[in-house]
Amino acid sequence: MHLRIWAWILPITLFWTCSGGPLKQHFEEMAGPENAHWRGINLGDSWEQVQEKEDAKALLALDSAFAKYHFHYSDSEYYEVQYQFVEERLDEIYVQVFLGSEPQGEALSGLAVAHFSEAWKQEALMDQGVYVFTKPGVLLEIMDESPFHGPGLVRLIFRLGPESKPEDEPKLPS
Repeated sequence: MHLRIWAWILPITLFWTCSGGPLKQHFEEMAGPENAHWRGINLGDSWEQVQEKEDAKALLALDSAFAKYHFHYSDSEYYEVQYQFVEERLDEIYVQVFLGSEPQGEALSGLAVAHFSEAWKQEALMDQGVYVFTKPGVLLEIMDESPFHGPGLVRLIFRLGPESKPEDEPKLPS
């Protein structure tokens, strides 16, 4: 009898968790406002701007080239966010979300794609399992790596696009 009860409760609980329960709330909280890239922070922001906006209690490591933060929701859900700086300007945001199961990884990647489709007013392109969004000067990649690294791992990488980076060598006028 108890096995039959669990056969109903487990799928319902997993569906609720993955489709809109705490997982969605936590992702929306972490992603932050739609007018910013991640947590109210934008690529190109200064090192000081990032430190002012980010939660100092979550800080793991810090120097002039990067800042790493850890946000713990539970033993089966936490976020690691690393901000990479070049010449004291934010050049890359690297987010890893660790989850308790592959279905949660799939659900979270779906939430992320839906969030950024709405926020950036575009559909994601998909290339070899990687969802890609582009804005002028910004590239976002979303990857569900759960099947490869188990049990639930989703990565989001925000990068300055090539047109945003200074050129290494000046070009001669043609």
